[in-house]
Amino acid sequence: NNPAKVSVTPQSTTAERVEQGLYFVDKGNKNALLVHLLKNPVITRALVFSRTKHGANRVVERLSQQGLLAAAIHGNKSQAARTKALQNFKSGSSRALIATDVAARGLDINNVTHVINFDLPVEAETYVHRIGRTARAGAEGEAFSFCGKDEADQLRSIEKLLRKPIPEKETPELPKVENKNREDEFSNRSRPPQRRSSRK
Repeated sequence: NNPAKVSVTPQSTTAERVEQGLYFVDKGNKNALLVHLLKNPVITRALVFSRTKHGANRVVERLSQQGLLAAAIHGNKSQAARTKALQNFKSGSSRALIATDVAARGLDINNVTHVINFDLPVEAETYVHRIGRTARAGAEGEAFSFCGKDEADQLRSIEKLLRKPIPEKETPELPKVENKNREDEFSNRSRPPQRRSSRK
């Protein structure tokens, strides 16, 4: 008998193949940062994760206003709309697919060059699943995460799971946005308070 060997890639190994970057950014500036990143031609196929269905729709609207073709895929979309969005993304006619975690389950998409966490997930394990979509079949990939002040707890949980901090990237100067509660946000380049290293 010659039993077949089945190779299972551990989550940690998958995460290590993905070049990760973290942007600290005001919640109101996340759309502007996404637009800035997607204007880079290197990002040819980006899977963008939104926490909510309405949030995904808003992201698509903002990108469309800037001339960037994108589509949302979530539970409120009809099967026909989801199929069309997926086909456009796979064919390259749209460079960004904005998805919720539930809608992204089971999607078979190859050659995703970048994963962008517009919102950090509540569950740290979900972060690893998300970024692993850009490192399929041994390929390398890149993942960017946006972190607002209200997401500091999620970030700590993710870094604890990874056992290392996510490398911070410098947030570019972004258009000013009106925010009546500026004290609840932090400036483009400031870090959230009490960010601890998760190294053991």
